[in-house]
Amino acid sequence: MGPVAERASADISRRLYSKLAWRILPLVAICYAVAIMDRVNVGYASLTMRADIGLTAASYGLGAGIFFAAYCLLEVPSNLLLQRFGARAWIARIMITWGLVVILSAFVQNTGQFFVARVLLGAAEAGFYPGVVYFLTRWFPRVRLASALAVLTIAGPVGNIVVGPLSGWILQATHLAAGLQGWRWLFIIEGVPAIVAGVLFAVIMRDTPASAKWLTDEERRELQSAMVSPTRAQLDSAVSFRVRLASGLKNRRAWAVALLLGANYLGVYGVIFWLPTLVKGTGIDDTVTVGLLSAIPWCVAIVATLLVARSADRTQRHRALFAVGMFVAVVGLLVSVLGSGQTTVMIVGISIATAAFSAAGPLLWVIASPRIDGTAGAAVAFGLINAIASIGSFLGPYIIGLGTQLTGSARSATVAVSVVVAVGGGAVMLLRRDIPVAKSVGGGDPVRETSA
Repeated sequence: MGPVAERASADISRRLYSKLAWRILPLVAICYAVAIMDRVNVGYASLTMRADIGLTAASYGLGAGIFFAAYCLLEVPSNLLLQRFGARAWIARIMITWGLVVILSAFVQNTGQFFVARVLLGAAEAGFYPGVVYFLTRWFPRVRLASALAVLTIAGPVGNIVVGPLSGWILQATHLAAGLQGWRWLFIIEGVPAIVAGVLFAVIMRDTPASAKWLTDEERRELQSAMVSPTRAQLDSAVSFRVRLASGLKNRRAWAVALLLGANYLGVYGVIFWLPTLVKGTGIDDTVTVGLLSAIPWCVAIVATLLVARSADRTQRHRALFAVGMFVAVVGLLVSVLGSGQTTVMIVGISIATAAFSAAGPLLWVIASPRIDGTAGAAVAFGLINAIASIGSFLGPYIIGLGTQLTGSARSATVAVSVVVAVGGGAVMLLRRDIPVAKSVGGGDPVRETSA
């Protein structure tokens, strides 16, 4: 059986995929868009907040990145609890908790309290993204997973598109309303959607196809036959906490993918948290205009992510596409450095980098899934990947903030980030190409797929 036939044997019908996609992906995408908004709105709040509470550039960069310290430490425990309580209940809990923390962030008075608020937000959100990825792997077979993850991923750019103009408007329209500065209203207003989305997730979603009443028996059988491990639900419930933890932590593919994703996160979060400041640094003072211009790179990212995901599902060349994406991102970062004083050139460079980062990131989850999905420690391994990778999320904004404070410019720090991104792009090709898919066809031997 050739590679194409093998992939087809583990597929589902277009009709069933469409049904799953419309039932699951819109709410999942909204939840992730809200997560991104609440994670990065501090970049817009900082335009006026820094002067009010005495934040230096380095302190802001540290505070923006320190979110990921608690996030990293609690990723694996959070995903273990997700397995215990179910994805639906646990993801809803995460969202409601972080919404409350965002609202409370409106009342920080100094640098220390700002740091505490960011740590609490990281703790509250820990486990969300890998939990959602784990949730999607229980609904979509591997040959459809890149497309499903692409919908999730483009929700990130959508969140960034919305948060820019919305935050700029809130900063202006609500300043000193009821005696509160605009940045405080920004946190209060933008914290509410997470709570609402969390409640909706708990009410609408189901943990597995087996508990979805909107699927027919025939659709359940078709979906089960296409999944990597039809018996994973039984496996999850049969093994102990210690076995799950050990299995996840010993997964070598998870560690390798985590380091590569860390390089991707280093670049993308360096851009996310400093983009409003970079735009403002080109001579634009109006916060609404800053927000609108900051949305442009994310519009480009949506198109790039969808096109690359479609190509990945068609060709199954995930490694090569990831490598190309990272190298293109480096080019974009360097263009932004060369044009840091010119709005148009800087926006073009950042748009190229952001689009490439956004398109490349989800490919790594697809590369990881065959060697993780169906193991006792699947949820732990997914949490481990995001936990280790999130170190890059912490270092990205901090490196750029520190470099800006020491040199008066983000140029040298951006070049340093570019080097790490380039190394990550090249290193992905060292991963083994043959990936076993633990699925038997017609009761025969396990199928093996060849995937880049």
